[in-house]
Amino acid sequence: MDTSPLQVLSDLTIKDWIILGVLALLIFCIREIRRLKNIIVYEVRKKLIPQLILEAIYPERASNWGFYLKNESVFLARDITVEDLELALDDTGFKTKLTLKFDNLEYLKQGEKAELTFKVFSQGYYSAEITERIMAHLLNTPPFKIKITYANIENLKFCATFIKKEERFQLAKLESLE
Repeated sequence: MDTSPLQVLSDLTIKDWIILGVLALLIFCIREIRRLKNIIVYEVRKKLIPQLILEAIYPERASNWGFYLKNESVFLARDITVEDLELALDDTGFKTKLTLKFDNLEYLKQGEKAELTFKVFSQGYYSAEITERIMAHLLNTPPFKIKITYANIENLKFCATFIKKEERFQLAKLESLE
């Protein structure tokens, strides 16, 4: 008896071919369902975005001046990093380039507000004097952007870009980094 692969295929009946076709279609459908399920799970996880609000409190208005970040959502924001901010200030007619380097925040709980502490560097050197009095100068500066990266509880990373317009910060862009 010859059992070559071609012989086996030629001995299959129409019922056998239908069963093989349905089996192949079933395998394809199961793979497609798994792929779509993974996409849905990922999209649902992306919706768990902590909503952060950036505020600036200037020295004329309060004794606790500075930049403040508030979590306005019910989700935990963690691993919060603020990108270094390069500014060109016009100080008595002279352009001064300054860099604000912010400390990282470990997390912000729901409704929690935290001060963004920073140090000011001028020409690569830390200046405590400028750090103490910079907020009054930031009130009248042209618009600038602050980028904040953070993760949610699922460790999905996001980048929020805030732009200073007049005396307030507005969320200009929020994007997923995944």
